[in-house]
Amino acid sequence: MKTRLMGCVVLISIMVFSACGGGSSKGTSTASSTTAASTSAATVAVATTAAPPAPATPTAPVELSWEEVVQKLTPSTVMVRADFPATAVSDEAYGSGTGIVMSADGYILTNAHVVDGAAALTVAASGSNRERPAQFVGVSSCDDLAVIKVDDVQGLQPAVFGSSKNEKVGEDVAAIGYPLGSEIGTDVTITRGIISKLDQPLDPYESLIQTDASINPGNSGGPLVNRFGQVVGINTLGVDPTVATNINFAISVDQAQQVIPDLQKGHNRLWLGMNLGPNNYSDYFGTDAGMVVEAVASKSPASAAGVQPAFLLTQLEGLNITSKADVCKILRSHKDGDGLKVQFLNITNTDQQLLEGEVTIGQDNSTAQVKVINSQPIGGSSGSGSATATTSSGSGGTPVDASWDFASDTGDWYTGDSDTATVAMANGAYNVTFKQPSMYNVYRPNSVPVSGDQAMAADVMLNAGYAGLALRFNASSDNKWTYYDCFFNTGDQFGCGIEVNDQYTALVQPASSPAIKHGQVNRLQLSVVGTTITFSINDQQVASFTDSTIQKGLIGLEAGGASDAPGNIVFDNVATEYIP
Repeated sequence: MKTRLMGCVVLISIMVFSACGGGSSKGTSTASSTTAASTSAATVAVATTAAPPAPATPTAPVELSWEEVVQKLTPSTVMVRADFPATAVSDEAYGSGTGIVMSADGYILTNAHVVDGAAALTVAASGSNRERPAQFVGVSSCDDLAVIKVDDVQGLQPAVFGSSKNEKVGEDVAAIGYPLGSEIGTDVTITRGIISKLDQPLDPYESLIQTDASINPGNSGGPLVNRFGQVVGINTLGVDPTVATNINFAISVDQAQQVIPDLQKGHNRLWLGMNLGPNNYSDYFGTDAGMVVEAVASKSPASAAGVQPAFLLTQLEGLNITSKADVCKILRSHKDGDGLKVQFLNITNTDQQLLEGEVTIGQDNSTAQVKVINSQPIGGSSGSGSATATTSSGSGGTPVDASWDFASDTGDWYTGDSDTATVAMANGAYNVTFKQPSMYNVYRPNSVPVSGDQAMAADVMLNAGYAGLALRFNASSDNKWTYYDCFFNTGDQFGCGIEVNDQYTALVQPASSPAIKHGQVNRLQLSVVGTTITFSINDQQVASFTDSTIQKGLIGLEAGGASDAPGNIVFDNVATEYIP
């Protein structure tokens, strides 16, 4: 028994140079009269009107050297970092882009694809490693624009926004930003070019500026500026250099101005809450169609409907989906509050699932949660919902299966009463009740030997604390433990980690998941094959990651308490499959 502490662009004030000079009110002087003393007549002076002052000359923008442009834009251009949780098709990762400071109170414009679905956001000023927390304000995925905000505005200055309609083909421009993020340093960079084309539509974008100013990953969301230091576009995408060279695009600032006011007010436009990416995982999904759900935003329409990262969006409103343009074409034919029928493909440890449901645009409610309508076993393994577990991969040996329904005490599992916990088989289940907070233990069957590739499944009723599954468990001669685990807690969060000689490190940070049924029995499945660990809750894969630290060990049930309350967990229908 051990102890673990668990724990503008947005209604921006767009600065334009006025074409009007300072006006003057046109006034008439009071007539003065001189009366001559005369016995015959009076001579009246003629009233005179003063000439109006000449109109003021409009203030013209001053052309700057490129060195001066960089100096002017540096405090207005920030690096944006977005952290994303692990999914079945990707490890925990972060993405970086560039943002444009729009206002003195910390509103920042960037691309939606930089931040949509991120778990955490930070920004950093040029030349600084200090990351400032940032908050989501508004996002429009189809316009590829997002507004975020920082409270710490020290050293930041709003950029001056121009108008793309005043630009001409052939004029000089420059892209400013942070290509490759912090991998090549935190100093802002500049690449120069000319405008090749204006107002270019390219689905799903409505108005792009084509330029040969080079941009790279990390430049997304940064300013395209003219020789006056004015932002005329938002750098967004480039053509693959293996296909064509020096063809890059920025969203025109005039198009962005139509979207930003809504975003700055906190209104997400045509928002589903899914960050969709191309399907580069045809071997995993068994198809090259569809769009991969790379991340799901909390309290979003997609999250409310039960959509999970690593789902493959195959249909929207009954139409096949192959690109973001397909998605936006459908979204632009609807409005906030409309429910859209969705179809997804999901791969679990054992099955290929087809799911259908409904996602409500812009609203975090769901009239029809996504549910499995068809499930096919992978490679002949048992279907979802069964009491078995599978390693889902052959490593040269013959898999061995074992299961326990706890109808009777066969002596395979520990039972007993101690100063720290009571463990008993009762009512056809394995009951663990701790007597002190922060205590935890891993309970192992005597009949299962040490193995490498192994999987485990269990039905779990969590009354207090947390519960999970442990694989490749080892205990040293001085009783220090080493193993992988994945768990969930009464706060409806899941996580995964590795304990090495009693030192625990999180490999998947705790996160909430709609897959967890609060206050109900939850089916947990955990497998380790080679270096890949995969975790599912109620047949929905919630985590997948790789680690090569532990090569083999035992299986076990993990039970623990919170820092302020003892754990109380009931396990049933435990199953394992392992390759000795």
